[in-house]
Amino acid sequence: MKQKLLWALARRHVWSNANSTVVRMVSVLSISGIAIGVASLVILQAFMGGFTETIAAGLTAMNPPLHIYAPGGGYMDDFDLGAVQSIADDIPGITRVEGMLEKPAVVSGAPGTVSGAMVRGSNSEKLIIGMYLARELGINAGDEIRIASTAGVEISGMGRVLVDTIATLVVDSVGDFGIEEYNSSLVILPLNTARDIFRARGELTSLGAYVASGTDPVMASEMLNSALYEDYVGGGWPVYMSCIPFLAFHGNLFKALGLERIAMTIVLALITVVALLNLSSALTMIAMEHRRDIGVMRAMGLSPSGVFRISILRGFLLGGSGAVTGLVFSWISIFAVNRYFPIRLDGTVYWIDVLPGVFPLITALIVTLSTILVCLAVSVFPAFSALSRSPSEALRYE
Repeated sequence: MKQKLLWALARRHVWSNANSTVVRMVSVLSISGIAIGVASLVILQAFMGGFTETIAAGLTAMNPPLHIYAPGGGYMDDFDLGAVQSIADDIPGITRVEGMLEKPAVVSGAPGTVSGAMVRGSNSEKLIIGMYLARELGINAGDEIRIASTAGVEISGMGRVLVDTIATLVVDSVGDFGIEEYNSSLVILPLNTARDIFRARGELTSLGAYVASGTDPVMASEMLNSALYEDYVGGGWPVYMSCIPFLAFHGNLFKALGLERIAMTIVLALITVVALLNLSSALTMIAMEHRRDIGVMRAMGLSPSGVFRISILRGFLLGGSGAVTGLVFSWISIFAVNRYFPIRLDGTVYWIDVLPGVFPLITALIVTLSTILVCLAVSVFPAFSALSRSPSEALRYE
C-alpha cells in the first residue's frame, strides 16, 4: 500500500493542476526533449544500419563470401579448383568451391546500342543481365545480345580493328542484383560460354567458396588461408593461393560508414544531454512547488527515504514518458518512411536507389533503458535538495 501511495503522490506532483504555468511548460519541454533525443538516436541507427546492411547484402548476394586468388593475380585452372576443394572439405562451415572467369567485354543489343560490361562466367546455367544494362541496350528476356571480347582484337594490314570473338546469345532473364553498379554493368553466364568468348581454354580468374548459414566468413577465410599455406608451402611450393573475405575488398567503405555513424550518434546524443539538463530544472521546480506538501507529509511521519523515493519517481515518470514516447515515435516514423515516404537516392553515387530503415529493436531498447537510467541519476540531486529542508522550514511561511 505504501508503495502505491508513493506512486500516487509522485504522479500528483508531476501532473498536478496546481503547478504553475512555468513548471508545466518546463515539464512538457523536458519530456519533448527526451523524446526527440531518443527518437533521433533510434532513427539514425535504423537508417544508417539499413544502408550498411543493404549494401553488404547486395555485395554478398552477387559474390561468394570467400575469394581465392593465385599469387600475383595469375590465372588458375580446373586442377587448382579441385585441389582447393579437397582442402576446403576439411574446413568446417565451407560448403563448396566454384571457379569463376570474370573479364570486361563489349555488349550490344538493339541496333545502334553498345555498352561496356563485366562478363562473369560461373556455375550459372542461364544468361542473366543487369536491369539497367538491359534497359540501356533496349532488350528484354528472350532477346539476343552480342558479346565481344577485347582478348580477340586484331589489327588488319589496312588498320581496321577485327574482332573475331563475337558471341550471339539469348538472354534468359533480366535481374535486379540489388546494387546499381551490378545492375548497370554485370552479365552472368555459364563458365564454358565465358571461356569460349575469352578464349580462356580452362582458365579461371578466381575461385569462390561458399559457407553455411551462421558461419563467420572471416574465421572461415583465415582457416582456409592457413590450410592453403600449409599444404602448398609444406609440399615444397614457393608460393600459395590466398583466401580473402569478399567484404574485405570494401573494408574502407564500411569503416567510413561506421565512423560516420559514431560521429552522428555523438552529435545527436547532445540533444538528450540538453533535455536532461532541462529535466533537472523541471524536477527542482516541481520540488519547490510542492515543498509544503512534502513538509506536511514529513510532519505526519513520512520517512526521509519516502521523500527520496517520491523525488526519484518524479524523474522516472518524466524521463520514462519522454523515452517511451520517443521509442514509439521512432517506430512509427521508420514504418511511415519505408511504407509511404521512401527516401530516394542517386544509385550512381550510393549504389542503392532507396534508403531502407531497419528498426533496431535491441539498440532501441538499450537507448530507451539507458535514457531512463540517466533520468533516474539526474533525479538524485533534486531528491537530496528536498531532504535538505526540515518540515518546520517547509511549513514556516505557509
